[in-house]
Amino acid sequence: MEAKYFKDYKHNYMILQCGQEAAVRSYQYKILTSDKIKEILRCSVRHINGITYYYYDISSRTTLKSLYQSNRMSYEQVKDLLCQLHGICDRLAGFFLEETGLVLLPEHIYYDFSSQKYIGLYYPDHRPEGKAVYEPLMSFLLEHIDTQDRKLAENMYRICELAGEEHFLLEDALLILEEREEVSQESVPDQVNTSSFVEEIPPVGPQQEEKPQPKRSLFYPVFMGLSLIGLAGTAAVCYLYDLTQEEEITLYGIMAVLGVCFLFSLWGCFRADSKGQDTGNRNKENLTDGGGFEAAFAGTTEDIPEGTPDVNPIFMSGIIDKDINLGEGKIQTVPAHTTLQRETVAAAAPQEQRADYYGNTIFFDGSKMAEHKLYAADRRNKQHIQLKQFPCTIGKMAGCVDHVLADNSVSRIHARFDKQGDKILLTDMNSTNGTYKNGLRMQPQETVEIEPGDEIRFGSLNYCYR
Repeated sequence: MEAKYFKDYKHNYMILQCGQEAAVRSYQYKILTSDKIKEILRCSVRHINGITYYYYDISSRTTLKSLYQSNRMSYEQVKDLLCQLHGICDRLAGFFLEETGLVLLPEHIYYDFSSQKYIGLYYPDHRPEGKAVYEPLMSFLLEHIDTQDRKLAENMYRICELAGEEHFLLEDALLILEEREEVSQESVPDQVNTSSFVEEIPPVGPQQEEKPQPKRSLFYPVFMGLSLIGLAGTAAVCYLYDLTQEEEITLYGIMAVLGVCFLFSLWGCFRADSKGQDTGNRNKENLTDGGGFEAAFAGTTEDIPEGTPDVNPIFMSGIIDKDINLGEGKIQTVPAHTTLQRETVAAAAPQEQRADYYGNTIFFDGSKMAEHKLYAADRRNKQHIQLKQFPCTIGKMAGCVDHVLADNSVSRIHARFDKQGDKILLTDMNSTNGTYKNGLRMQPQETVEIEPGDEIRFGSLNYCYR
């Protein structure tokens, strides 16, 4: 199947040649061009230079291969794909069309984002035999499933082994996948608390080591509480009972002692709080200021307090006179007079032996020095695109592309970048408003090589590749 692509004013077409002229007058052709089966691509026929071509409308749709180029398929996504393909086969059988005409290749199974359904390609001249019917699709699914799901991987291995058999159907693949649900339901009893089997998931990202906080002493709070209770008790005795003068003096003395104890405990609590706050501020200053580097960069040793251990202070004069050896990645401190002598000797040496002699100018390939970056060339667009990995997809649908462009003129999966050796290739992924290179619009699914300095446009967004 040698497919070609064509773009007119509003539609994108995939073009396949009709192998037999008699097929144009067949029942399959009439059903295919009548647009009665919504689950397959709409088709029209054009006669050019005595040759008949099928024109399939692929506007605003992307292939299964492009959809999962860099993503992994879960169990639900694999089952949904196979269920929809099985439904397309049943739909074709309802119109007495052969199932072998449905092209089950990843690059010819399309996905419609608006309806969230897969659209099949029915090609009357498609006659696969043996393993060529289902094996390419099952091998693609096996390569793009979520490898963390071991049960799904085991099921797909079984499906791939059976896909090469003569009597294999999509129903067999669905039955193997449905065994997973039956086994999971039987393995978990109704009265078992499944929450006890859930493992604790560690937090994502680097964890910072927490320093143990010093425990606060309970002596001062307890002593303050007892003092308050004693004061309240003595005050109640003085208020409720008639006391002699000696007893009143004694109670007043006890109240004075309890008051002093209360003030002492209050002072102790305040002191503990202020001490902890000073310690926290001191630790924060050490982290912020680099642990006392001010003394290391001081101009003289007079600022270093007495009694400090013997260290080698670093002076600004030594830092300025550093000799940096980039070849070995080492930094050595050299006195200023040694540097001056080295420069005098180098100036007197022959030209080929001088350190400032860099040899003849040589030509280098600019494509090898490319940054692999798209710089936005519009005032309203400030988003640059860094091509760090390949393949790299561009579009506006988050989760399906590597770089999201939030613009209405950009398709969900608009374009893809690939790398072959030192070459960077750009492919239009059947975009609605097109992909442009240096002002020329690319055909759907067309692949071109880009070089530094090329102007790239996705819809209405302009970029410059460097």
